[in-house]
Amino acid sequence: IFILMVSFISLVMLTLLSLYVGALLSSDRLHPQDCAEIYSLGIKETGIYTIQPDPHGPAKCDMETAGGGWTVIQNRQDGSVDFNRTWQEYREGFGSLQGEHWLGNAALHALTSTGLHQLRIELEDWYQQKRQATYSNFKVASEAERYRLTAHEYSGDAGNSLSYSKRYNHDGRPFSTADRDNDRYASGSCGQYYGAGWWFDACLAANLNGRYYRGRYTGLTNGIYWGTWYILTDGRTGERYSFKRVEMKTRPKDFRGTK
Repeated sequence: IFILMVSFISLVMLTLLSLYVGALLSSDRLHPQDCAEIYSLGIKETGIYTIQPDPHGPAKCDMETAGGGWTVIQNRQDGSVDFNRTWQEYREGFGSLQGEHWLGNAALHALTSTGLHQLRIELEDWYQQKRQATYSNFKVASEAERYRLTAHEYSGDAGNSLSYSKRYNHDGRPFSTADRDNDRYASGSCGQYYGAGWWFDACLAANLNGRYYRGRYTGLTNGIYWGTWYILTDGRTGERYSFKRVEMKTRPKDFRGTK
């Protein structure tokens, strides 16, 4: 009986694999579309895998957090990578998937154009406190639309910094870099001023691609910032605050993983 059960399970797995390979071939894809699809194949170990939103390339998959299936699109952890990059570099992605990186705006658009997606942002301060913000309606538009951000349906405990106020509302804003000014700041370029690529408004209530500081710092407000958790400036000392670790990740809204 045991041998028959094993044979039956093996047959089912082979059938599913054949159907999956057939689907890939019929859609001109040779790799899973994203980390959620990898998870659905039974691969549930966090690591770096090849995905093919369009075109194919490596990505870090988080298979553990909140059910798994997340494609990591940004990571900050030690300041080893400079995030003051050009429009082209943000389009194509940069950094190391083993550490700090930006997956690339072209990949973000491809990933989030395959159906409804969610965005999860995880923050950690220098006191080992952790919070998160989740947006259940997340999309990055095409380059022709300047990679405009959609981030709706907030939940979490970090606060909704992407829709902070009428003046500082990142939701609905196009992406800007130091060499491509798409913000609403009439007196200059937010990308140049803050030294980062981001969905600036006029200018910010959040900037997770800012300069890496070790906690508090003084001077220009250009650190890693999420305004609904830590205020921009300490009124007593004039110091500002930058986070220790940030990770941004996405997966389909209808994904069902482990709990």
